[in-house]
Amino acid sequence: MTGSRRAVAITAVLAVGLVALVAPESPATAEPDVAESAPVDKRVYMVADSVGLGARGALPDAFPGDWQVVLDGTPALFVEQLESKYVRAVPQSLLGDYGVIAGGYNYPYWDPARFDRSIDSIIRAFAERGVKHVFWVTLREVKPQYITAGAWNQVQPYYWYFPTVNDHLERALDRHPNLTLIDWAAFADRSGITYDAIHLNTTGAQLYSSLIRQAVDAATQRVAAGSVTRIAVPNATGAAAVALNLTTTSPRTTGFLTAFSCDSPTPVVSNHNHVRDQVVASAAIVPVSSSGEVCVYSFTDTNLIVDITGRLPAGTGVVAATPQRLADTRNATARQPAGVPLRVTIPPVAGAATTAAVALDLTAVGAVAPGFAAVYPCDEPVPETSNVNYGTGAATPNLAIVRPGATGEVCVVASSDVHLLVDLFAVFDATAELTLATPARVLDTRRPGSTPVTAGSISEIDVAAAGVAPSSGGVLANITATQAVADGFLTVFPCVAGLPVASNLNVTAGRDVANFVLVEPDPAGHVCVFSSTATHVIVDIVGSMGDTFIGQTPQRLLDTRAG
Repeated sequence: MTGSRRAVAITAVLAVGLVALVAPESPATAEPDVAESAPVDKRVYMVADSVGLGARGALPDAFPGDWQVVLDGTPALFVEQLESKYVRAVPQSLLGDYGVIAGGYNYPYWDPARFDRSIDSIIRAFAERGVKHVFWVTLREVKPQYITAGAWNQVQPYYWYFPTVNDHLERALDRHPNLTLIDWAAFADRSGITYDAIHLNTTGAQLYSSLIRQAVDAATQRVAAGSVTRIAVPNATGAAAVALNLTTTSPRTTGFLTAFSCDSPTPVVSNHNHVRDQVVASAAIVPVSSSGEVCVYSFTDTNLIVDITGRLPAGTGVVAATPQRLADTRNATARQPAGVPLRVTIPPVAGAATTAAVALDLTAVGAVAPGFAAVYPCDEPVPETSNVNYGTGAATPNLAIVRPGATGEVCVVASSDVHLLVDLFAVFDATAELTLATPARVLDTRRPGSTPVTAGSISEIDVAAAGVAPSSGGVLANITATQAVADGFLTVFPCVAGLPVASNLNVTAGRDVANFVLVEPDPAGHVCVFSSTATHVIVDIVGSMGDTFIGQTPQRLLDTRAG
């Protein structure tokens, strides 16, 4: 390897533990061959037990040729042994900005507190040696459907504690801001990646290594926890607010985004919620500051993507409110009961003589069971459609534009007991060219005779089918992806404009995902939906806007992954 900065250093020594997880064939002993150290921001040092050592051939190939990638390890060692034998003992020339730990399979289950201490100690050891970012690869939580019967029998003595190890690692995120989890557990629910139950085969080693590479890239690009990012709005003159789509990728922990006018302090509201490592998108209507900017606060470290779909001009009946929280049932003693409407009073907003409709962000969190929630005028029946589809885990938001009832209230009803948060972002007065209608389903690929859209396909929708005039400035719609065969995204755009570099919905295989869309139809009255993956797609048109909305081909304003 003379002249190359790639190096793989593997020390394989048989160790004895209460549970000694050793690959049937241990790698041969090798010493690092690093002719010249790479800059510290291009050095990766990884310590591993037998599972991580299976990536010894694939890991260097996952990185560019000018990176120094070193993998040290010994099968069957406890974490504190990996620390003393490697992290504290190796030459400084092997260490740089990135340290990776692939340990924990040899978990001292008789002493969980010991494991917590070892987690804290090895992370501190990396930091004391100048490592900025520490990553820990989670353990595969073995499931019988993904391995052979023989492998399932073999793993019985110890697989039960792997989820416990991952729980300890999740809790360590709160103690260590420099720690990021590489979620092998989330990606390992598939066949053909190990030759027993946990040890990597060639395919598994390549996937495992690619996840490490992606995590290292993401850590250098993320906005920082607690930071506010200022984003210039093009052609912002005269805009009261803008329609945005906010997307997070590779967030370090569970968190949220708040988009607001840079003229105001950060409000106690949210436009977007996510869990760790989740790719998710949310629509938002955001006031524009006097400097022509919007600000985005992030609770945690995350990659941030912001796309614009149009502007809402001042003087056309839209009043961008200072974002405010109108309801939060977490302040009560119990979740909002299923089927019982939560009544939310819409307060007066300065600059709006009347309130014909409001732009709200509705968030469901802490559900006892998966379900859906709908927001509607309190003087109307509960609609048959929904605004938010939620699970029992992550907080799930969506934007809704709704008319208050005669008493100035909107109602929110959910299908299961859940906490509900309602935030106000804008008011439309009686002069606004805004039409809200009974939702019209213009596309549903689940219908008899229909098939899922294919990866890379574009579906064309005639909005006139929902009573929307082609001359409308914008179409209000809810778009849902269900039964996706793989992760991907959907993009909604005016058909004649061509596919933009933007997205409206990030799709997760096996999950129902929905988002609000405010998009301009093309002159023929058509909008198009591009899907990067095979999935069923549902599009409900809920209204339209005239001059109150100046739409455009979606445009990407920010993508922290790009540099």
